[in-house]
Amino acid sequence: MSALKRVASLVGLVGLCGVSRVSAQAFGVDSSSAEVISAWDMQAGDSTAQWQTDVWGYRRMTAGTLSAGIHVPNGARVTSIVVDGCDSSSAGGVAFALYRLTSTGGEVLALADSGGPETAGCSLFSADLATPETVDYDSYRYLVGGGNQTTDGSTSVGAVRIIYQLQVSPPPGTPTFNDVPRSDPAFQFVEALVDSGITAGCGNGNFCPDAPLTRRQMAVFLAKALGLHWPVSSVF
Repeated sequence: MSALKRVASLVGLVGLCGVSRVSAQAFGVDSSSAEVISAWDMQAGDSTAQWQTDVWGYRRMTAGTLSAGIHVPNGARVTSIVVDGCDSSSAGGVAFALYRLTSTGGEVLALADSGGPETAGCSLFSADLATPETVDYDSYRYLVGGGNQTTDGSTSVGAVRIIYQLQVSPPPGTPTFNDVPRSDPAFQFVEALVDSGITAGCGNGNFCPDAPLTRRQMAVFLAKALGLHWPVSSVF
């Protein structure tokens, strides 16, 4: 049976969502971040599902499948899926797929599988998306679904990681500022600052792109861009 068919049989009901954890997010469009979805944050695919814990805290299904929603930032570029799993079986492996769903259907964006009988032990098993996916929650829902394919303890799941990169939003059709036209090489980036509420320009409908930046202005830009704030001490 192909890996894709094995996952299709594993997933069953994938409409339930789990809670996930996002690793420390990397800033910049060239750095990658990971949303880590622990196997223990995933939901069982149906009411008949059963599971056990192995000695290292991995989760192994003795019946049923696992599924979870993802919480990657909207507009981010998903590049790959990585499964943290254990496979010492010649009869099956560990496999998870990333799905893009609508109200009428869906498709598999990537499938990470531990492979054939030559696989042994615990490792990270990754698969790149054929075409990186720009997350669009207005149009789609995204789920991971799958699990371990044997029930004798020879396969188990630790986590699934969604690897993504942040992106600068596409520019609008009409410029916000008189002095930053669409032909300006910084047009997309200036407009992203405006849409994010980081800048309102220098007045009179202008951005003043060639004016020097003061330390005061730099503090405003950085604090707004990074969302810097005082901690709520009463909570801790």
